[in-house]
Amino acid sequence: MRISCLIATFVFTIASLSARQWQSASGDKTFEATYISNDGKLVTLRRTGRILTFAIEKLHADDQAWLSANHPPKVKDPNNKKPAGPAPKGAAFDTLKFGDTRKIVIQKLSESQIVESSVPAVMVARVGLNGTFKTKQTIGGLHCHLFFDWDGNKLKEVTLRTKAKSLDFYSGQLQNNWTELINLLTILHGDAIQGAPYPNSSDLQDGLILGSHLWRTEDGHSVLLGTGQEGASYSVVVRITSDRLEANPIE
Repeated sequence: MRISCLIATFVFTIASLSARQWQSASGDKTFEATYISNDGKLVTLRRTGRILTFAIEKLHADDQAWLSANHPPKVKDPNNKKPAGPAPKGAAFDTLKFGDTRKIVIQKLSESQIVESSVPAVMVARVGLNGTFKTKQTIGGLHCHLFFDWDGNKLKEVTLRTKAKSLDFYSGQLQNNWTELINLLTILHGDAIQGAPYPNSSDLQDGLILGSHLWRTEDGHSVLLGTGQEGASYSVVVRITSDRLEANPIE
């Protein structure tokens, strides 16, 4: 792995250099952050050295309009028969590759040596893929469950997520999982191009993923590690995406 070449390919887009004011959907909260990317459903921002990913619908209508006007997501062709561009290629997770069809993904996961299904194979098509497969071995004491995002019938993104845990586990098992994932991802992709300390639970917000580390793969794809909160539950999340997420140096 040529880490120096990997870092050399990292460039800052003009959009990522300028911070702007954002508002919550209700308009009662404002914050300053730098735009990084969006896929039409989720937006990724950088705020005081942290990478945040959350649903676009949580932003004020004015901010949603700004995204649509200045950073429209890539869309399929008018006939919705195939993506406007070529299907993304390259390793995603284990033997999975971006651009694999659902059928191929199911087949590969069923034959994998590192993940296992919690339901019989004949039930996968009925219950769906999300959350069905998990790592056979624990990572920092916790299994990671697999979730998927698609571009039509083509694999676009793989997310590894721990089971939701209460606040009591945040500074224990969840932090151990986060630390071991950093070690594993560094072995796979070299040094992170952006990194931050393990965030305090008080830094998290409901429904938001707070990114701490970002890697760039040799194929130019992105791996984002973070922690998330849903109500009173917390989890560690690894987002492996065919999108190229840009970031600024940690201040």
